[in-house]
Amino acid sequence: MTTYKEIFGKYVKNYSSDPSSDIEGQIWYNSTSGTFKTELGVLDAWASGGNLANARRLLGSANAGTQNAAAGFGGNGSSSYMSATEEYDGAAWAAGGNLGTARARLAGCGIQTSALAFGGFVGVAGVVNTEEYDGSTWTVGGNMATARQICGGCGTQTAGLAFGNVNPPRTATEEYDGSTWAGGGSLGTGRDNLGSAGTQTAGLGFGGYISAPTPRTNATEEYNGSAWTAGGTMNTARYYLAGCGIQTAALGFGGYTTVNVGSTEKYDGSSWTTSVANLGTTRRALAGAGTQTSGLAFGGATTANVANTEEFTGGALTVKTITTS
Repeated sequence: MTTYKEIFGKYVKNYSSDPSSDIEGQIWYNSTSGTFKTELGVLDAWASGGNLANARRLLGSANAGTQNAAAGFGGNGSSSYMSATEEYDGAAWAAGGNLGTARARLAGCGIQTSALAFGGFVGVAGVVNTEEYDGSTWTVGGNMATARQICGGCGTQTAGLAFGNVNPPRTATEEYDGSTWAGGGSLGTGRDNLGSAGTQTAGLGFGGYISAPTPRTNATEEYNGSAWTAGGTMNTARYYLAGCGIQTAALGFGGYTTVNVGSTEKYDGSSWTTSVANLGTTRRALAGAGTQTSGLAFGGATTANVANTEEFTGGALTVKTITTS
């Protein structure tokens, strides 16, 4: 009989307890249980969640929320700007309090019980309006210095970050302290329709729309609380995308190139890798929340608005016992 050493040139190591390992395919013998074991990988995957009650695109989200405690608000509905808020519990969406100002193309940040909504579009122009959510009711916050639409947003209700804009100044950044917005460092590349993740002092902006004739960008920028610096480039240049996570562990998904895309990318603080998992519903102008390993995608548009929600589970290595079956 051919031995493991003859095939691979190494002996199987003997351990009294399973070792800490991040090497897929490693094999060892556990002398305590009397079994051979190995480390196997589980692939990234998107799975269907509960649908929004209201199909919508260009909505805001509490993007620091979790997969089982998220909030989406505003957006373009079937025929008008929306004020409706919906809250997700990991299985289903329920109605929350309405925004004071119905709008689309807005941004958001924070968590389900402490969210921030800012900017947006009503009628013919962008707005400066900010609203704060306590899990049931929206109240008026401090106005932005610059009217914005389809900007990036991240952080918390008392430490929010807004960046990018459809109209000049497109590189402008603002920081929120819970009552007032103040100017921050300018983006290196002015853009709108970008993905975002992170916090006020460790923010991330990626992708987005620049201008014709090459509207899409794959550029990533990282914010340190005062200045933006270049990060790794995305593998697919796109806009109308969503994001979640933190600066060193972010997720970007969906969006638009010349067609809607469903591809997902993961950022480690320096470079993007393309996941094997694609959104089940390819779409643009969607919203996101959660973490890199437990993300949430909801709303958006294919050719029409959609209510679809999808839950992302990041791949991981797990210990398996080797059997003869």
